[in-house]
Amino acid sequence: MPAFSALLPLLLAAASPQAAVSGALSLPGARAELEGVRTSSGAGCTAESWEALRAVEASGSTALRFTGRTTGGVACQGFAWGRVRVLAPAAVTTRELREGEPLAGATASEEREVLPGRHLLASPPAGAAAARRLAAGAALEASAVRTGPAPGEPVMVLLRAGALPVEQAGRTVPCPRGHTCALLPSGRRVEGRFVDGHILVEAP
Repeated sequence: MPAFSALLPLLLAAASPQAAVSGALSLPGARAELEGVRTSSGAGCTAESWEALRAVEASGSTALRFTGRTTGGVACQGFAWGRVRVLAPAAVTTRELREGEPLAGATASEEREVLPGRHLLASPPAGAAAARRLAAGAALEASAVRTGPAPGEPVMVLLRAGALPVEQAGRTVPCPRGHTCALLPSGRRVEGRFVDGHILVEAP
């Protein structure tokens, strides 16, 4: 989860646009490279401080605001767009992996660019396996890893709703973003976490 909501101005004043962008990073261990700034308003304003207007989560354009003074000493402000490249630690495969192969011992940490819409894993979850064939040097995304049994295999599902847990037999089915899903005999599809040989499903 980002440290700040992407919907609210960050309002963290910094001495430079690079510092403002770095302060707005929401990914642990990430760094930002500001590759350019294009002013959209306030061309006559000499900037003294900068702010990023939203959390920086991936490479791309980010909105900036600057405040300062005109040549006549009048307080002013303007807006600009920063072209940002975001890099973060990612788990990268050290060899080619077949679907279902364990990831333990087959990854190393490297710095990779974070592109919009991608969710890179800093490290594979314990007991995770490749959800599909992976080439050597591939950065791991949540969709590329699987915990628990392969789709189609039987699995026990532990449903927690209130004080009384209920255990049912099910069969695993494909699941998004690295979660574990199962189909129950009733036809109900459930999604949860694979814990101690069970899919744990907790009802709100």
